[in-house]
Amino acid sequence: MKLIVEKNDLLTAALPSAGFASNKNTIASTEGILFSATSENSCDLTAFDLEKGFQSSFSCKVIEQGAAVINSFRLLQILRSMPEGELVIEVDEKTYRAHISGGTVRFELGALNANEFPNLPDLTGENEITVSQGALKTVFQKTLVTIASDSPRPEFNGLNLIVADNTLTAVSCDGKRMALFREKSDEMKPQREDNLFNIIVPGKTVSELLKFIDDSDEKVTVRLARKHVVFYVGGFTLFTRLIEATPLDYERFLPKSSKIFVTMDTRDFLTALERALLVTEDKQQGQIKSPVICKFEEGTLFLSCSSITGRFNDEFSVLQEGEPIEIGFDCRALCEAVRVCDCEKIKLSLTSSLMGMTIEPSEKEEGRSFLLLILPVRILSNH
Repeated sequence: MKLIVEKNDLLTAALPSAGFASNKNTIASTEGILFSATSENSCDLTAFDLEKGFQSSFSCKVIEQGAAVINSFRLLQILRSMPEGELVIEVDEKTYRAHISGGTVRFELGALNANEFPNLPDLTGENEITVSQGALKTVFQKTLVTIASDSPRPEFNGLNLIVADNTLTAVSCDGKRMALFREKSDEMKPQREDNLFNIIVPGKTVSELLKFIDDSDEKVTVRLARKHVVFYVGGFTLFTRLIEATPLDYERFLPKSSKIFVTMDTRDFLTALERALLVTEDKQQGQIKSPVICKFEEGTLFLSCSSITGRFNDEFSVLQEGEPIEIGFDCRALCEAVRVCDCEKIKLSLTSSLMGMTIEPSEKEEGRSFLLLILPVRILSNH
């Protein structure tokens, strides 16, 4: 295989592969990028760590057709260091040594036979939806914070996407918090009425997808295969194995009869919580993280916390309906939940100090809703 390519064209196509090439797998080929130069003026790239994968292509002049696997980490390091302009990529398919040259710079590194690259899964499927990048980005940003990373319950480690009746519902839960986002749009209608979407996308894939999408109206096609879901974003194809688990019955956890409602400035609350973190997150060995205590009384929120290193108190005015209440939370968990509420004012709904509190924008958006549920922690009597 031998090809000539502009450095920036190759970098643009190859850089996103870094999140899809494995660095923990015993199969060496999963650490690499598969180059497939089978035409005269383009080359395909594939990265696949056996769970999620990435495909792209770039324009080039193919001098000699062929295919080979080159280590992703080493390749990207080399490409960044190369001078601007044309590069020559050549792989000797007898010795499987890759030669990368540009200007006066020459690199040589090992490569692998393309036959060693793992077989890709079957990505065919008839059911798909089309959604704007901006809408998908909003969904991911609102729900990523409550996706667990290593929960023993597999459904907690992913984002549940449901599409029905022209409405996209996204649910994530880490065991302590739950995020629920809904958006209604005609463009989200599944292609097949008899096979609606109800899938769980791994959290790691959601994080990678956020690197590919922006706030534009450009479309993303989401196709459902048998055990995988495929995202077509611009000139890139991203796919991932779905989490096979029973989706969370989220409706069961939503409070049905809240008695206390509080409306407040989002920035005031977030700033106070960030200050409280300085006390609650004591890093001394053996010190248990202390909760932040929220006391709502007569239109005022009193915030307090204490640890072995100090105390924190703050207060500010809120709009309150209902009886006074004192409730404690994991400060970081609450802080992260409030941070994703990018609105001027939020509304808190509470029932008791032992039941979950919901957080949502105080003003509803037409065709869109967002809600976070966070469970409290017990407050010690001597706080």
